[in-house]
Amino acid sequence: MDHYINESVYETCMHSFQRKKTFNVFNSLIVAFVLFSVVQMLSILNPNTAFSSHLPESSTSHNEKKRIALIENTFTYAAYQNGSFYNFYDLHSPEMYTREGQGLNTTITENLYLLKDRPIPQGPFPFYLHPEYKDIPYITYAYLILDLVHKNNQSIVNLTDADVDQGKIFFADGENAYDVLILLHNEYVSQKEYDNLKRFVANGGTILFTEGNVLYAEVDYNSTTNTISLVKGHDWEFDGKSARNSINERWLKENKEWMGSNFLDYSSSKPLHFGFNPFNYTHYEEQYLTNPNATILIDYEAYGFPEEYENATIATYYMDYGLGRVIHLSLWGHTIDENPIFVEYFEKILLPLALGKNVTEENKHFTDERKLHLGNSTDTAS
Repeated sequence: MDHYINESVYETCMHSFQRKKTFNVFNSLIVAFVLFSVVQMLSILNPNTAFSSHLPESSTSHNEKKRIALIENTFTYAAYQNGSFYNFYDLHSPEMYTREGQGLNTTITENLYLLKDRPIPQGPFPFYLHPEYKDIPYITYAYLILDLVHKNNQSIVNLTDADVDQGKIFFADGENAYDVLILLHNEYVSQKEYDNLKRFVANGGTILFTEGNVLYAEVDYNSTTNTISLVKGHDWEFDGKSARNSINERWLKENKEWMGSNFLDYSSSKPLHFGFNPFNYTHYEEQYLTNPNATILIDYEAYGFPEEYENATIATYYMDYGLGRVIHLSLWGHTIDENPIFVEYFEKILLPLALGKNVTEENKHFTDERKLHLGNSTDTAS
């Protein structure tokens, strides 16, 4: 259904009245009423008109029960398990970087099984850095988030990347099935998952990103075998027959448009400094702001960037997109999940913001208090 009223409605109304040669007072009142009704209909059905600013805003309280889902990064687990993508990267990325430095392209036809049909782990799995034992990376961070959601008097369900890929965050009619999605280290996602996350926000949902380095590389998900294969991103592109050097961030422009930031592709082995560091954070993997429409909550006053990121801003922020909102920590969140100041900030500011509360005053109080406490001189290098 078209939600806009075009000019023909107005013209039809006026034509019916112009057929009379004279207007008495009663006719004039009818004309005024019809015109007023058309204007009111336009203001209600077309939210882009200036009249929409006079409509009452939602009075939803953050204490009301929300439909919340935590999206487990199972595609990323599959990429990081031993015998998968990172074993391929370790074997062939050094060669690729060397050839790129010489202005040459790289095409690899060996060890492609490491990029194709990698099974999604069910429970603990051997991480490529420590194949001798099994675990679930960063699971304590997920438990912390679940606990903090409950402390905000809310319930939460667990979904996976595959669920989002298959559209299970929507009802059959296309409306959002949840109010808030909380993402972890969802670095590898399918095109369908990516599109569905973007659509979720455009529909009016809120996504809280709790880690840096998200939505970075594309995979293909095979629901029949429950496996993933690399498609593009993380410096490689794979067509099933060969792998060749390619882009690092798969959706660079799109992420800037609706998520508001991009991945800071700067090695964790190199130093980066933070002029304001309330969580005693050490550089590892972060996002940097790339959309001027974002509202900064905490500017970490980072400096020491390489030339390609000169004057970049690393900040916790929120940004509206479509009818919804993105909230981004922009830090490698699980590395500070035992910091009590961070835990308090997550519980009392980030989560309430995701639940619909205006936290402007609370956030200002937090930053002012921490700067006073730290003397605005905290400087952590990594």
